[in-house]
Amino acid sequence: MSAIDVTIKELQQYSYQTNSLLASKTLARARLAGGHLSPIKGRGMEFSECRQYQPGDDIRSIDWRITARTGKTYSKLFSEEKERPVYILLDLSSSMYFGSQYRLKSVQACHLTALLAWATKHKSDRVGGIIIGDFGHKELKPQRQQRGIMQLLSETVTLHNTQLTLSQADRINAANVTNTNTVLKESLTSALTRLRLLCKTGSHIMIISDFLHLDDNAQKQLALLKRHNEVEAWQIYDPLELALPSISGNVRLAVSNGQQHGFVNPSNAKSRQKYQQHADIKQQALRQIMNRYGIRHHRISSGESLLSQIKGKGK
Repeated sequence: MSAIDVTIKELQQYSYQTNSLLASKTLARARLAGGHLSPIKGRGMEFSECRQYQPGDDIRSIDWRITARTGKTYSKLFSEEKERPVYILLDLSSSMYFGSQYRLKSVQACHLTALLAWATKHKSDRVGGIIIGDFGHKELKPQRQQRGIMQLLSETVTLHNTQLTLSQADRINAANVTNTNTVLKESLTSALTRLRLLCKTGSHIMIISDFLHLDDNAQKQLALLKRHNEVEAWQIYDPLELALPSISGNVRLAVSNGQQHGFVNPSNAKSRQKYQQHADIKQQALRQIMNRYGIRHHRISSGESLLSQIKGKGK
């Protein structure tokens, strides 16, 4: 598999991987997907129980075998199997196009999108999503059929690889274009706002991002989303974002938070310690935000195989 770009063939392979993971209950343990039984009693798909007939029961629900055997009228009750729309919000902003080992964060995010989408299909839920990038976004309504999955994956591949091939000059020009044929940058905040208006109450929302742009406005939208939906956060990170390697010699690495720029010396123990302390504070702050809103927080490294990490979650 490529470390820097994405192909539709690679993402299709997760359909077969999901089969094996579901069979071993790994995905169930990792809480990636699941059936959704409503408490509503009625003529649904799942048989619940039998009880003695009560006035108002539908006569079509009468269990004639038990009625004949006992001499008393019994009714069948059913638990309605209630499908739930699933929305995947995939963040492909510029900070995701980074990787120090194995693959780019953006590539890992695309692979995770495919895995979650196929898992949703295998559970017979409808899946849709929003893909955001620096120069555009794509919005896909939830669909149950496989062509809905393939449309989501196709748009993922197109947006990812298009942004990957843009030169710096192209990025500046694209960001300045305002004609109606070009869809401009969508921020995490605006994507969450759009998703809140798009999704129905009770939806399952999975956000795949490095969450480096989770500002106060984005947090507000996240809190509003969580009020009426199940929300999961899948954080994609690179190992170099958590700790610096020990390197001998006079080497300086450029670092930036998107607004300020500077350099660190990985050969200096104090510099490495300060860098790691800063990274730990940021991670702790993100965990606190997710805990505050009751959002399940998963962490996926771009520095190792996605499947090995998912299987590890299922143990």
